[in-house]
Amino acid sequence: PLAAGAAQAEPVSTAAAPAAPLAEERVFRGPDDVPFLVTPRWSPAGDRLLVSGRYGVGLYVLDDPAGTLRTLDPSFQGRAYWSPDALRVVLPVPHAQEAFEAIEIASGARERMPRPAFLPETIPLFEGYAGAEFLFDGDGRRVLYEEYRGRIVAWEGDRRANLAEMDAWGPRVAPGGRRVAWCEGHLHEAALVVAALDGTVLFRGRGAHPAWLPDGVRLVYAEPAPDVAYDGRPFVGFADLWLLDVRDGSRIRLTDTPDAIEMEPALSPQGTRLAWADWRDGSIHVARLAADLAAEEGGRR
Repeated sequence: PLAAGAAQAEPVSTAAAPAAPLAEERVFRGPDDVPFLVTPRWSPAGDRLLVSGRYGVGLYVLDDPAGTLRTLDPSFQGRAYWSPDALRVVLPVPHAQEAFEAIEIASGARERMPRPAFLPETIPLFEGYAGAEFLFDGDGRRVLYEEYRGRIVAWEGDRRANLAEMDAWGPRVAPGGRRVAWCEGHLHEAALVVAALDGTVLFRGRGAHPAWLPDGVRLVYAEPAPDVAYDGRPFVGFADLWLLDVRDGSRIRLTDTPDAIEMEPALSPQGTRLAWADWRDGSIHVARLAADLAAEEGGRR
């Protein structure tokens, strides 16, 4: 059976104005043996989160709202994927091409397997472009990412465009595959870029860690602010979360917390709840988006 602990849930007491963009915020802190949590990833049902430990080491399941934290693999480091039924988590086997391991959430049983059919298109293909992976492939649209080079290539029908020639990182494709967001530069001064598949830049500004809403035209991102360490090296001093509408560039501030480093936003599949990590203290936050922000505004565009 899986090791289990309790991540302490702390409701945040704030006198929010009626128009507050976030509500019902909860803070989850890990137990003594896993005191620092990062990188929340929602389950398909939106009731659990995969999280990692400090420096991305370890893989855990955090139940929301119960706060139960269960250990899947204390030493795993890398990408992990929910099965569509949320009963298993699939991990790539290190240094093994197209080999994977599935962990059953309920029992902790592990099973070695070839590449499962349900894995998303973010799995490396090991053909064509060296070290490349398709981030999206459907409806006549394809987005390819070469991580080692930082290049993003998009196709829409027969039209091809190089969206980023080099140094792009953290790309995220909007639902429907019509837009791509990515980051450039060092994290403490990262630039967020959003472009259409023909290469038209829709937004460029300071930001990192984009997460799309289901409507495919709005996204949440972190805006790190640089600071300087005692030895003169720059680092992320603090960060807040913003919501961006790429149609007109309008932004809504979601958080205003100069004492926190709020990073890695993740939206539930329904687009109604937002999770993020505070890199200052290793806590995971979950809040509900205001109804007018969570609405899809007419669906994907």
